[in-house]
Amino acid sequence: MILELSFIPPEFLVLGGPFLPHIERIIRDKAATMESPVVLACDTGNWCTAKSFSTLNGKPCQICDIVIQVVKDLKMSCKLHDVKLKMLGDHQLQNAATATCVALCLRNSGWSISDESIRSGLEHTHLLGRSQFLTSEEADVLGLKGATVLVDGAHTKESAKALMNTIKMAFPKTRLVFVVAMASDKDHVGFAREILSGVHVEIVLLTEAAIAGGVTRTTPASLLRDSWIKASDELDIGIVHDGMAEYSELLKKHQMGSESNLGDGKIILATESCLNSCLRAANKILTRGEEKGIIVFTGSLHMAALVVASLAG
Repeated sequence: MILELSFIPPEFLVLGGPFLPHIERIIRDKAATMESPVVLACDTGNWCTAKSFSTLNGKPCQICDIVIQVVKDLKMSCKLHDVKLKMLGDHQLQNAATATCVALCLRNSGWSISDESIRSGLEHTHLLGRSQFLTSEEADVLGLKGATVLVDGAHTKESAKALMNTIKMAFPKTRLVFVVAMASDKDHVGFAREILSGVHVEIVLLTEAAIAGGVTRTTPASLLRDSWIKASDELDIGIVHDGMAEYSELLKKHQMGSESNLGDGKIILATESCLNSCLRAANKILTRGEEKGIIVFTGSLHMAALVVASLAG
């Protein structure tokens, strides 16, 4: 569920949605008190769909159709086909539809905004730490040569689900390594459950990142591991973690050059002290086999910021 509101002065209220019925009713009642017409981006006359995935300037993008046909309160329409969105996932596509409605409301208010300008704005939009795929040069800076690197600040179970849906659509069969750090006030088990129940995850590296410049809200990696163990038990998923003797045996097998699945079908959980340790561990893991796979940094916007800052050296 997307809970984005965009106020267009002086007369329109654009809602993203879809909302729970009682939430939408509350918002509409508030709009009525302001005598503001309501535009609902997810109304039945509007639709958007992701048709395929492609690569644009070395980064993944989703090819989408966005069609807006508003007939309630005011009339406006726009048909954008084959829009190349750098922001991946169904939730980002819905955000794009909402942004399109905002632009159309501005156009109705007298702004000179063409359909092609809307398309250009959507196609050039990107957010640091949100569905952010690094370039090959940026991956090299992190010591992850040849790997696909995704940075996403998901930190709730809802955003974790959206992240996994995005990965499943774009890379359904690719090896996945996750690097996770989280704040102490988040639903760690719920977050882990969504990641583990998505597409196949091979290894999860649990670490720590400063939250708002300090450590008082940082979750120790060992406590994160406990949450992921609990989530795996709830889902009946086999794991091997670095507190088990089996973990040491698997590392020995890997160091001896075994080409078998490192976890023998189980997901590996490991704790690392910091981002640099995770980068070294991820590089070793991803060098196995011909396919480099994907490494995903997530769990907190602070983790995403730490990765992005590392690109500057």
